Amino acid sequence: MSVVCVVVLVAGGIYWWHSRPSDGDSGPVPGQLTAEFPTAPSVAWTVRPSDVGASTFFSTNFTASQYGSPGGATDGRFVLTGAEVNGRSTVVGIDAAGRAWVPDQSLACADQVVAGRTACRVSQSDDSRVFIADLAGRTVSAGVPASDKHFGMVAYNGEAAFRTSDTSIMRVTASGVEWSRPVTMPESPGGDFHAALATRSLVSFYYGGAAYVASAGDGTVLHTYTGNRARILPNGGMVVADSGSGTNAPITVIAPAGEVLHPGRGTVGVPTVASPGLAGAVIVDGVLHDAAGSALWSASVSASTNNRVVEAPLVSTRVTVLESDSGYLGIDTATGRELWRDQSGIGRVGSSGGTSALTDGRYLIFPSGTELVAIDTTTGRRAWSIPSPLGSGEQVGALLAVGDTLVVVGKNAVVGYKATGGAARAPGTSTGTPAEGSGSDEYYTRCGSKPVFTPQKFRTESDGLVVTMKITATCPGGDALTSAGTAVTISDSAGVIASGTFDFATNAIGVPKPEEGDDGQKAGTTVDLLFRHGQFFRTPDTLPPAHTGNGSSGAGGPGGHQYLVDCVQPDSGTGRARVPAPSAPPIGSTGPGPQSGLNPQSGLSALRIQADSDKAFILGSLNDHWVAQLSSKRVGLVADGRTWDEKAILDEFLALRLRFADVRLLYSDEWPVFNYKGWWVTVAAATFPGPDEANRWCAANGFDRDHCFAKLVSSTAGSEGSTRYR
Repeated sequence: MSVVCVVVLVAGGIYWWHSRPSDGDSGPVPGQLTAEFPTAPSVAWTVRPSDVGASTFFSTNFTASQYGSPGGATDGRFVLTGAEVNGRSTVVGIDAAGRAWVPDQSLACADQVVAGRTACRVSQSDDSRVFIADLAGRTVSAGVPASDKHFGMVAYNGEAAFRTSDTSIMRVTASGVEWSRPVTMPESPGGDFHAALATRSLVSFYYGGAAYVASAGDGTVLHTYTGNRARILPNGGMVVADSGSGTNAPITVIAPAGEVLHPGRGTVGVPTVASPGLAGAVIVDGVLHDAAGSALWSASVSASTNNRVVEAPLVSTRVTVLESDSGYLGIDTATGRELWRDQSGIGRVGSSGGTSALTDGRYLIFPSGTELVAIDTTTGRRAWSIPSPLGSGEQVGALLAVGDTLVVVGKNAVVGYKATGGAARAPGTSTGTPAEGSGSDEYYTRCGSKPVFTPQKFRTESDGLVVTMKITATCPGGDALTSAGTAVTISDSAGVIASGTFDFATNAIGVPKPEEGDDGQKAGTTVDLLFRHGQFFRTPDTLPPAHTGNGSSGAGGPGGHQYLVDCVQPDSGTGRARVPAPSAPPIGSTGPGPQSGLNPQSGLSALRIQADSDKAFILGSLNDHWVAQLSSKRVGLVADGRTWDEKAILDEFLALRLRFADVRLLYSDEWPVFNYKGWWVTVAAATFPGPDEANRWCAANGFDRDHCFAKLVSSTAGSEGSTRYR
């Protein structure tokens, strides 16, 4: 007798892992993408200067804009960038859907957006008024006079605007100037760089190498120095590098409450995204310092080598990602032990404004040469890469996290990519975490009735398809999965998605009592299940959002997509198990699993779904470009010692997808560059300026001339001249 589970399930970010106490809330933190990018995204929208009557985009940072450098700022809802419109300098606001707005006035604005607003002054004018530009409401206030005989810049913290200069600072609200304070700055070493920044507690001004940090509440100057401009910490504090000998500069942290700390000397890495308990941490010469300035560990990196740490894009309770001159490296946050070094083999080219790398909590996304690259922060392995939407000749000005949209800012385009996975978790949260209050040391016994398996999200790794699965007990005392040979099959109306067998005798899973929490969701255990090559038949980008609901049997809530999970758990195995401790590696399948439904027709359905899903990406990113064609197969073809059917063609495509992270599928009938009908064609998603470069890529990746060659992908060109063999 075996336990059979047949449950209609929901997925796509409906249930969330309960975090360990040190992880804080389980939801995304400021600066983080709110949904995951486990697979290569497609362009969702593009805004070009001509769309808003502009000739070019440029940074909102004053000095960068003077040189025409691209860049932008965001509050997680809107993008702010500069633009030259009809000969006047102003700004452009863009929302997460790609809708753009240009104010009527010529404005120079703060390099910050808070709650959909920013502070501005009139561009290239003696007008002293301070304006509030409302990007959400698409309005500009009447302006508040803030006269000052000196030039001055504006900063904004959501509560007030600040007009700053080298001799004074004033706080401006809608009711007028609240106060004005004189300041005395150190003598400037020289230069024309200007910058002004504000947080809820602090405001800073920088000019030509001299700077101050003051209280945003009353204008009290807390620190003056010569060195680099201030940078904002996730907790609202600021960190500065005072003048020093080369890279041996004294580092100063000004805490939100005004306390001035001196954690050490060296090169400072400022977290872009941090777990709540680490929002005040900084990296000084490879040493992690907490908010009190105490050193926690050293990552064995030094300013005297090419491993000098220059940024810290992610500091979480589980992993800290450091950016050194030679690439990224992952550090165990608890011990300082090196976990990985960037294995992408691509190298990194940062941006000139905004952040140089973004994270969804699991993946790190950054510009590298002419590509955007994502690596897994738990392993350092490349998850995917896509050609830069700005082309090979344009610099990435900024990568910005705008909700679930990754935005790339350049001079000639601002491009948005929508997430390809479910809702993101707080950084540092991992799979296999017991439900809050379940007690990981408590044993649970096997239940006689079926458990509920609920897919949360799907992603691909180098070994196969990983499905994050929530398991909920149906017995009031909990449940235990302890049998070897437990078969799990996931399907939808189009056919089987994945099917494999798992050894829960070796990887026993305790499932806590199904008590309902404050959010209305039942407690359960969340684990990652890895379906290896040959055991999965769809990629995450072809799996639509799912029903909302409570995970019980039934159709779930309205809208979305419906998934079915079948599981067969043999009677063998012990009867007791604990909830597994948090663990990043997924549980890998050990056998083929049930084969019902895995017929050629299922393969044809999956091929059709994949080609339909990839078509939008190909039209947006590969159209009229040379690529490397990796395979072309049709049903009934005899080649490479076999007769190809639909499932064999699908298996080959998925193997190439795992190897190269981003390959795409075309059906020859739909593209005029192919002469013959009925062929399924696989291409790598990298583009090349010509056929010779594509063929060199083939050779560099070990392909012979019959299995990889240059192909022009186009929705309008004919077949003549579209293929170049080596």
